[in-house]
Amino acid sequence: MYNIRYHIASLVAVFLALAIGLVLGGLVVQQGGFDQQQRALVASLQSEFSKLKKENTSLRSTLSVERSYGAQMTDSWAAGRLSGQTVLVLTSSGTGEAADAAVAAIKSAGGTPAVVTILKPSLGLAQSAETTSESVPTTAPVEQTVAQAAAQLAAEWNGTNSDRTETSSLVHSGSIKISGLGDSTVAKQLVDVAADGKSPDPAGLDIAQAYANAGMIAVGAQAYGTDTGVAAAAAARKLSAFDALGTNPGRFTLVALFSGGQQGYYSSNGHTTLAFPPVPKP
Repeated sequence: MYNIRYHIASLVAVFLALAIGLVLGGLVVQQGGFDQQQRALVASLQSEFSKLKKENTSLRSTLSVERSYGAQMTDSWAAGRLSGQTVLVLTSSGTGEAADAAVAAIKSAGGTPAVVTILKPSLGLAQSAETTSESVPTTAPVEQTVAQAAAQLAAEWNGTNSDRTETSSLVHSGSIKISGLGDSTVAKQLVDVAADGKSPDPAGLDIAQAYANAGMIAVGAQAYGTDTGVAAAAAARKLSAFDALGTNPGRFTLVALFSGGQQGYYSSNGHTTLAFPPVPKP
């Protein structure tokens, strides 16, 4: 991906240089001074452009082969690694692309995805706190209220607490929507992609943190090419994270983190030294 971006930038630079050369050449013509030097410059730029165009075509062909190879290798490696496991995908209204990629990755490894969508930022508790403060003074900070609710939800979903009171309350209030997480379903692994624009949802991070505090695997992730801040925020909390959902390396990373892979922060955008974890031992 880096090579293609590099060569596209090179092509743009060549076009720009060619345009400048033609403009300068035109000015010289008007002044009656267009000579062999300007002609050689134009010919050189045209030759460089032709060379870069051929290299770009070759790179596109190579990338296509590598993508196909990567997809087949990831399919083969991931098959059955999450068999019998339910993985919770925590998303929000604006992160459907990342959630779909996470669901597809889990299914490709034989796992069962359960999806919880946060419909109101911070589970709607920030708004509730503001309303309460207008009528009845409260000493509980909004962050503490969200964290407490998140801890309760995590306990209800990961099997620590079989009572789903908090879940039912938030579903009834329209704060969350649930798919694939029945009353008896237990999900001991979680991937959080929930965000509001370029800001991660605090409740999503708190739920992921509660999972980690209970000794379970929680991952913060975002789709490749997007910047929701979820990966960096999760990493800041010492949770595993990556930013390449929707790609073969991203699919490998998610499955690896849930099947014995080295936990950590992996970035395809240069934020870390590794774009994906080492291949877990059999």
